[in-house]
Amino acid sequence: MSTAAILGVGIPIAVVVVALLVRFAARSISVERVHEDLLQHAARATAASLENGATGRLAGVVTADTTLLAPLTRRPCVGYVARVEERIATGKGGRWVERIHEVRGVPFTIDDGTGRALIDPGQSTMLLEMDGTSRSGRFDDATAAEESFLRRHGLASTGWFLNKTLRYVEGVIEPGERVAVIGRGVREPEPDPIGHGGGLSTRVRIAGTADEPVLVTDRKQLIGA
Repeated sequence: MSTAAILGVGIPIAVVVVALLVRFAARSISVERVHEDLLQHAARATAASLENGATGRLAGVVTADTTLLAPLTRRPCVGYVARVEERIATGKGGRWVERIHEVRGVPFTIDDGTGRALIDPGQSTMLLEMDGTSRSGRFDDATAAEESFLRRHGLASTGWFLNKTLRYVEGVIEPGERVAVIGRGVREPEPDPIGHGGGLSTRVRIAGTADEPVLVTDRKQLIGA
């Protein structure tokens, strides 16, 4: 059964991910690759057509009443993924070790032209363009924002005598950006029916759980047309 067909009958995303991991295990496919496959091949729906309790893939433009400040680049956003990795010497070489991985988001709305969908990213997996990158090291001190982020997680950019070699990576979802979302929708009354055609209009709310997180991406190759 295809990914699109599986999602079309409302089987939880977590079950689909497990099934795809088993299916592709021989090819060493990562969890992220499975999520990419879901986002690229899931059956598409619209905010107007997604039925109550159904799982679907929506794509639209982000709007928000509330935003966050991304911790490393200080960009206003509705969600972000931020990572810090440290270079550790190993004999003649070295390796990067992840020290911080933080994901946060606030509820936002996407408009796909047929209606609005409210997205709650409290339980979500975000596949973002990691377009905020920087480093600090021996001759390059961490910025105030980088140092603040490290301290919030009980870390520092300096060792006993020298700066640690660190790299900082961040991706954000910004208002006005186009995103794609997969999740289970619940129909609810439209809070602003006058501004959306009047009558008994509804919108769809998509919220995840620990077992079935919402998938969100701003990567153009995964959103499509």
